[in-house]
Amino acid sequence: MRVYRTKNYVLFALLLFLIQGSASVQAAGVTDPMGDFSYPDITELACEVRDGYLYVEISFAESLEGEDCAGAVFIDTDRNSGTGYNKGIGADYVYTFSVMSIIYSDPIISAALNDDPVSETTLSISGNKLFITLPLSMLGNDDGDMDLFVASHSELIKALFFDRAPDYGVLNTKTGELSIPGPTGSPDGSFQDQTGDSEGADITGVDIMAHDGVLDLLLTYENDVESGSGFYGEDINGWIFIDSDQNIATGFTNTEQAPPSFGIDYRIDYTIGPMLGTDASLKIKNEESDLTRTGYTETGGISLGVPYNDAMLIPSGNQVFLRLPLGLLGSDDGKVNLVVDSFTVDSSLSEEMEQVPDFGKGALDTGTGSLSPLLTYTENPVEINDPAGDSTGFGYDGDDLTLVEAGYSDNIMLLTIEYSELELDDGAITTIFFDTDQGTTPLPEYMLVYSLYNGKLDADIFGDVAGTYGVRDAGHLISMKGNRMYLSIPLEFLQDEGNMDIYVETALVPSKADIPLTDQSREWLAGDEVKTGIGQVHIDPDKFGRTIYDRAPDTGFIPISKQGTVQTGQNQQANQDKAQQFPQDGQDTAGLKGEADTRNPESPGPGTLFALLAMLAGLFTLKRKNA
Repeated sequence: MRVYRTKNYVLFALLLFLIQGSASVQAAGVTDPMGDFSYPDITELACEVRDGYLYVEISFAESLEGEDCAGAVFIDTDRNSGTGYNKGIGADYVYTFSVMSIIYSDPIISAALNDDPVSETTLSISGNKLFITLPLSMLGNDDGDMDLFVASHSELIKALFFDRAPDYGVLNTKTGELSIPGPTGSPDGSFQDQTGDSEGADITGVDIMAHDGVLDLLLTYENDVESGSGFYGEDINGWIFIDSDQNIATGFTNTEQAPPSFGIDYRIDYTIGPMLGTDASLKIKNEESDLTRTGYTETGGISLGVPYNDAMLIPSGNQVFLRLPLGLLGSDDGKVNLVVDSFTVDSSLSEEMEQVPDFGKGALDTGTGSLSPLLTYTENPVEINDPAGDSTGFGYDGDDLTLVEAGYSDNIMLLTIEYSELELDDGAITTIFFDTDQGTTPLPEYMLVYSLYNGKLDADIFGDVAGTYGVRDAGHLISMKGNRMYLSIPLEFLQDEGNMDIYVETALVPSKADIPLTDQSREWLAGDEVKTGIGQVHIDPDKFGRTIYDRAPDTGFIPISKQGTVQTGQNQQANQDKAQQFPQDGQDTAGLKGEADTRNPESPGPGTLFALLAMLAGLFTLKRKNA
């Protein structure tokens, strides 16, 4: 029996000072608890701006002379946590330093500002003190009113465990005040998971606490996970999925549960072990890429730890402590939906993975300290069955539709589409057409195209985006389970109240197929008001490799009505009229050059413009994956 409950946040002894240490503030200075870090252990930070220079003095518990040390000073000159040289930390300048001791010689000192080397004379050491002097001209000619914090460690490249001063927030160089930029948050809780439900990376508990501008996670495993401890010779991998705004409409992926219920905005990837090493990174949506601006999604990674930011990852025994600045989550308040996946190198080969909460149970809601369940129907769904084996593709590659179920969970449309057979390497493309005005215009207003290609599931919605015809990525709105696809589509994506007609088609377009444009499609893409071109998509494979396999329903549409809205008689009559527009079973549909024959008993639906556009969209999606 799993219980999610609030409790006092307890960390292992190694991290007690990180949570409980309280700093005493001095004028432009702050003390740091002694003993909260092994070496180099910061005990005091002082700073001053005078005569056009920033002076930083860092005191340590032990002498630095003859020893190696490294660290960074994070300087926020505009005192705006939303800007910065590195994403999510607010620091406009990051001064990094490294001191390497040499026997019978002076130490080797290296320093850089925003990754550009600067003179070693900016740093000096005397006993247990380290001095940094930076001219304000190197800091954008700042007026001297700035926020900063420092971090120290002894690693060669980057550090995921370090001493920080102040422990939380930033120190103002002018007033000496400590502050926590942005929302701080206060959620905390604990989730216990069943022991023995995973043979590899078996997580037994997840503790969560948001405080002082950071989100702390403590993962407890059944076995020892600390790097080099010999955890069955296996390295640990983990993914922490974070839905920061608790909104399915946003994000770049989901947790693969059915139906999709959480739009994942951030994913923390971590590794622990002698083979892979101890490391962590944050995967996010790249809002600056040209591909993202066009409506598709391109992701990027942020390395965690100093000198990039002040995120931590610390394995100790059978526990893993992770600290993430809330600024890296878009200055979130700590109220998120969270799911943890973990696996070992060996278990990944057998596709065994630990998930907390267990797969299909939902996510941990840090705001309420409880489970956030998966989406469910809030009203009775509509279901239609399609005959198995009626696909012209013989049901071998995700082309034979057998069921379509549609309904609503409040303002989110839930769709389930079932196939006779579905595999991860299928090349078939499925298109869902949405006629939101139910016959007012001759063509459906939106279509959602998804496909499986080389084991990757991808989806895009085509239609009105901000007043113009465009595309928006929908990969986070779909998941696969067995022979079924599950989709969760916010009505805001379809700009509709919920009354609409839909139908589903499967098709196959080889990734290298050369699909010509018809006169009609050229006119449509050119934006001409008058459409005079003709041409239809072939039902059976032609020399261009175009095929429509199956349709559900075979003819007509599936009318969907949302509770609280009315299906009008005019719309019902429009549905009947549209159903009569399509060929009856066995009726031929003329191709571009008359190449189609009557071998397909399935009606292709509106097989002229929109079917061609769906295939073009699918082809573009496949080519995007090949790129």
